[in-house]
Amino acid sequence: MTDDKCAREINWAGGTHTLTLADRWVQRVVSWRGINGYSPSAALARFETGSYTADDVERVIELGLLGGQTPEREVEALLDTHVRGKPLAPNVLIAHQVLAALFVGDAQ
Repeated sequence: MTDDKCAREINWAGGTHTLTLADRWVQRVVSWRGINGYSPSAALARFETGSYTADDVERVIELGLLGGQTPEREVEALLDTHVRGKPLAPNVLIAHQVLAALFVGDAQ
C-alpha cells in the first residue's frame, strides 16, 4: 500500500488493486478536464444523488487505477473486461468509494 491517504486497496476483477485520485498526474487531468466535465465535488454529488452515468463510473475507475500506478494497457483490459458493457451496480460502489476517498482521506 502507498502512503497516499486517499488511496484504497480494492479487491476487484480477480485481484487487489490500488486506486487513487490524489496522484499528481491524475490531479492535473482532473483540474484541466474534470471527471467527464465535472469537478470532483460535483461528480461526488452525482454519485450520491444517483445521477451518475456509466461514463462517470468508468472514468473514476480508470483515473483511480492510473493514479494507483496500474499500467495503461492493464487499465484498458480491466475496463474492457469488468466495466464497459457490464452491470453498473458493483462498479458504482467502487467508483463512489474511490471518489469519496479524495475528500475523506484515510478511512481509519
